[in-house]
Amino acid sequence: MERDNVEVCVSPGERCEQTYFPGIERYGISNATLRNWEKLNTKEDGRLTARANKRKSKKRVLPIEYFNNKENISFVQEILDYIDENTIDVFSAIVSLGINLLKRNKIVHKEHVASVLSEYSNIGIERELTTVDIPDDEFDILGLVYQSYLREGKKNIIGSYYTPHRIAYNMTKDFVFSNNETFFDPCCGSGAFLLTINTKTPNQIFGVDNDEIAVFISKINLLLKYNDTEFIPQIYCLDFLIGYSIMQQHPILRRKFDYIATNPPWGAMQRENDPCSIASKETFSCFFIKAFQQLKDGGTIRFLFPDSILNVKAHKDIRQFILKEAGLVSITLYDGTFSGVTTRYVDIKCGKGVCKDQFNVYSNNEEKVIKIKTVYETEDMVFNLLSDDDLSIIRLVKSRGNFSLKNSIWGLGVVTGDNKGKLFPEHHNGMEKIYTGKEIQPYILLPAKNYILYDRANLQQVAKEEIYRAPEKLVYKFISNKLTFAYDNNASLFLNSSNILIPKIPSMSIKTVMAFLNSSLFQFVYLKLFGQIKVLRGNLEELPFPEISKIDDSQISALVDGVLNGDVEKQESIEKYIFSIYGLTEKQISYIKKTVYGKAN
Repeated sequence: MERDNVEVCVSPGERCEQTYFPGIERYGISNATLRNWEKLNTKEDGRLTARANKRKSKKRVLPIEYFNNKENISFVQEILDYIDENTIDVFSAIVSLGINLLKRNKIVHKEHVASVLSEYSNIGIERELTTVDIPDDEFDILGLVYQSYLREGKKNIIGSYYTPHRIAYNMTKDFVFSNNETFFDPCCGSGAFLLTINTKTPNQIFGVDNDEIAVFISKINLLLKYNDTEFIPQIYCLDFLIGYSIMQQHPILRRKFDYIATNPPWGAMQRENDPCSIASKETFSCFFIKAFQQLKDGGTIRFLFPDSILNVKAHKDIRQFILKEAGLVSITLYDGTFSGVTTRYVDIKCGKGVCKDQFNVYSNNEEKVIKIKTVYETEDMVFNLLSDDDLSIIRLVKSRGNFSLKNSIWGLGVVTGDNKGKLFPEHHNGMEKIYTGKEIQPYILLPAKNYILYDRANLQQVAKEEIYRAPEKLVYKFISNKLTFAYDNNASLFLNSSNILIPKIPSMSIKTVMAFLNSSLFQFVYLKLFGQIKVLRGNLEELPFPEISKIDDSQISALVDGVLNGDVEKQESIEKYIFSIYGLTEKQISYIKKTVYGKAN
């Protein structure tokens, strides 16, 4: 039998160990699951090139954040090894483990439980797994096994990362069910949210998922939780984002609910025939809009999103929908990420029919109130979460902002297409030095560490020659949580880890523009308005530059010359000069420095 070497990782950053996986099934998943995967898969476009590689990954990443007891990792790994070594279909393994749990709770022979199991009579049973000793201190042991089994590639394609119990509980703990209120999870997975619902009867709980294995797990989990109640779990294997004409065939997709909460797929792209015309094509936005339609008037909806929803330009349309249609109530910021991804997450709570001029933000056990109008401080309606102190400074800077960088010249650094083959640590005949983002510091460039044979025809992508060879230009780090601009008057080359700016601001020299961009004031404005780890041209173009006198321009440029000549103390003089232009108070200056640098001075 053919066998493939596959990496198995407990968590990102840890050393991976190789194990063997039988190649009898494509990607190591059941045929049924594969059909769902292929149904969700869409063509890659240009902006998904990097993601596509990850989608082919056969690596396993155990969802550490989903374990209640880390000592159970070894049990899950043993189950995975048993499945692999015996070439067992994962659906058969999960059904067998589910029967095991039902037997242990002495409900497997109850009529309603037998009725549920009869739906899966075509799935083979692995007797060894029906008798294995399963840990009893996990919130969702079946979901743990299934999530751990899935390859990183599939999880990335369908955006499937199960929600830790503490997060799901936090999102549903305020829901009240004393008057027969109903709850719905439109992509319920193995039932993380369903299990947190505080109601005595499961008949108020509904769920949908397009993964039949996850639906089975949800049903078993509810049967176990309500083991004294005779009921059939109202969990259905359906694609929530199919066309309206098809959706009308199932009653649950026409029903209204009092509460809706979920962690929708992230990164799984909307398909061409989906009814949701969301510009970003991100599935989590489509899920929210469709789910909101099934919310009763006065109902509450709460979704877990990647934190990119707060500020990325592509998600402007869903932010606009949340503000104008959904009734924003609160945003909760969480620390941590899901295993296998680096994105942090937030939950957004909305109320149908709610009309407020402010919303709450919860973070690190702190609460603050944000005025809705602050969102409109940026063109892309960024959820910048501005406090009154933030807003007073932002508006002061904007009130003096007569100019912007929109008419400036922009350029991308050189894309070689093969850095290993085209960059050299030592100089050879015909080569010239080329800088990377790592050498860019405020105002100055560190010595270049690479050389390149600059043959434009042999490079993957280059900007116009006159941009690289401009007598003066600014360069800045693209991947950075702070603005970092350096000055170049040597017609130097830069790799694409840096971008190029030739500013056109009336009344300001290029050195003065750099002084403003490197100032703690502009760092503060950028951080508060955009807050991204990428310095994007569109955001830079929104920064407001003041009109200054020739004297101011001359004096700031002279201070910059001092910095360029090695007098680093001149940077503090530049700071004071820029603060004085805006007439900021000592209290405001102290707040700006504390925000940007973590300390007032």
